[in-house]
Amino acid sequence: MIKIEKQEKKPLVEREEIHAIAEEKITPSNAKIQEELASLTKKEKELIVVKHIYQKFGSNKSDVIAYVYDSAESLKKFEPKKKEKKTPGAAA
Repeated sequence: MIKIEKQEKKPLVEREEIHAIAEEKITPSNAKIQEELASLTKKEKELIVVKHIYQKFGSNKSDVIAYVYDSAESLKKFEPKKKEKKTPGAAA
């Protein structure tokens, strides 16, 4: 279960920054947090980027920081590209 603590609109970078608390017995996965935030914010889960999940020691609560972008174009513009994995034996 996720409860949004703070939601701040950032129009310059075309996104909302969300600080939430997730209550689970184990640390929730990024995919699970994306799905729950998508249902809470009424946005597509592809537009949600989970930045950090901080598990509190000895507690079932996790602090979550996520970005919800307004469009796929703004997500591509502001999020860093993921590095490609090198295949062994490939020529440089």
